[in-house]
Amino acid sequence: MNSKIKGMIVGVVVLVCLGITLAVLTLTGKPDTSDSSSGGADTSGIKDELTQDEETIALTELDKNSISKLTFTNESGSFTIERTEEAKGEAPAKWTFTELSGVKQNDTFVNACVNIASSLKGRQLVEENAPDLAKYGLKEPKASLTITADGQSDITFNIGIEIATGGYYYICKQGSSDVYTVLGANAGYFFEDALYFCSNSLVATPADNAWPTIERLTIKRQDLDYEMVFVTVPEDEIPVGMSSNQALIEPVYQFLNITASAGVTHGIWGLSASEAVVLHPTDEDKEKYGLTEPFAKVILDTDDTDYTLSVGSPVYALNEEGEETTTVSGYYCYLNAEDTDCIYIIPAASCPWATVVPGDIIIGMMTSNLFVDLDKISIEGKDKSFDIDIYAQEDSNKDDDIDDHIYEVKIDGSEVNVELFQSWYVYWLECPTNETYFVPLTGDEELYLTIKITLENGKEQVVEFYEATNRRLIAVIDGKVGYMIPTSYADTLLTNVQRIIDGQEMITTY
Repeated sequence: MNSKIKGMIVGVVVLVCLGITLAVLTLTGKPDTSDSSSGGADTSGIKDELTQDEETIALTELDKNSISKLTFTNESGSFTIERTEEAKGEAPAKWTFTELSGVKQNDTFVNACVNIASSLKGRQLVEENAPDLAKYGLKEPKASLTITADGQSDITFNIGIEIATGGYYYICKQGSSDVYTVLGANAGYFFEDALYFCSNSLVATPADNAWPTIERLTIKRQDLDYEMVFVTVPEDEIPVGMSSNQALIEPVYQFLNITASAGVTHGIWGLSASEAVVLHPTDEDKEKYGLTEPFAKVILDTDDTDYTLSVGSPVYALNEEGEETTTVSGYYCYLNAEDTDCIYIIPAASCPWATVVPGDIIIGMMTSNLFVDLDKISIEGKDKSFDIDIYAQEDSNKDDDIDDHIYEVKIDGSEVNVELFQSWYVYWLECPTNETYFVPLTGDEELYLTIKITLENGKEQVVEFYEATNRRLIAVIDGKVGYMIPTSYADTLLTNVQRIIDGQEMITTY
């Protein structure tokens, strides 16, 4: 167990034992993590206004809100941007990319197309009344753009080849032989296909006060013979000092290390892709990308919206020669959510569900019961057994607002030193849980040690240790296999109970 977790455990137990009230940091919905992705394609350098040179020639001069439709054709097909809402007051009109029905669009790119079309500018007039448009690639243009605007006749522009110096394309108005150059940064939009205009932001990040409650999160993976299941724990059942409201309940019950677990429990919100791959995928498409029988499936049930994320085949990073390496850079994924009917690539760093195992995110405490809540502990080993009773009453001599208790501990009916027993309980909470183990028992294992903890509210927790191999024990918590621990730890645990009876200090090594 790492030092940070051990420090937290010691701090919680000792402070509670002293009766000091701890401030509790709770996660009520929003994860303690920052979302650095804004979604959508890289829009750096894209402005609301047309990219242009200092000296330009106006090819169109239209009010952008008057544009009702853009149609552009290129080698990928024909695509349409249509106005869905007219301008109202200071609110501008809105447009949608028709071929992206059922898939979120990148509004920045769509609006850029409208801006460009409304104020299309040429850099220079290359040739007036050119007799040979073919040499500019305009006889069989690489792309064409038709602009439909209120009260105007349709205007069509043909876009030809890139000029030799680069950065510009030849362009002419259909029906005219005047050839101009136009910035490639502007013309380039009309060479793209529908996938380019997809938004890569799949699920919005909720407002701070509007995070849904996780009712159940299930992760199923082909490389694991168990499922990971998480739930939100009622606030009155969360131990003091726990910073996450979520707990793992399968394959073992454990609270979470919020630093490591937030991306797993809350990562669907704010989820972004790096690329859209297939719009409106068919069954054949899903099979091609490993999504018919996905490697991983994430099922998130909330009090608001439910999500299912299927994680398919991996995407491998390329080396400098463009060859695939063994490094996984992302996964082909399909998200069952509103307007995400598309196969996307989700970066590996944003897809923890494909690799996470319980040991990565749990706090690793065998039990999280506070000392102040204890009533009885029974310990039964092969050759020794102990019955421990813990009594507590409020200190009537305290004259401040701090809740303090006077404790009395008896082992097998005889009173023992309370501080020694508190040290023993801290040692128990620090039980080494760095090796998770979820293989079901065969029934042939021999029981080595049983610890039953009874709380003042009547709840019980039973931890059983069964003999394994290499001087290790299998820990079973309330019937669920969870960890492998050294046999030497269990032996020292028993030895320390006897040392309490004898009034001796704890042995802290094993």
